[in-house]
Amino acid sequence: MRRFLTRMTVLTSLLAGSLAAGIGIATHVAWPIAVFRGLLAASFVALAGAGASLVLLRTALRRYYEQGRVRQGDRNVRVDR
Repeated sequence: MRRFLTRMTVLTSLLAGSLAAGIGIATHVAWPIAVFRGLLAASFVALAGAGASLVLLRTALRRYYEQGRVRQGDRNVRVDR
């Protein structure tokens, strides 16, 4: 799942960056500004993907930890299903 999320983040980031740069070029903006906008869009999408990856990792670790405690016989753990 983590590899899939990483791949999708990279692809989406490249798409967003190229789209932003393409729109800048199509509207006749100077090329350094178009490149900067493309890099900025790509970095925003990459940061959002990294944040989503951290949330998924935290959720997976929490589920793993809770399953381990339930297997040991600890009745004080509430498991939501």
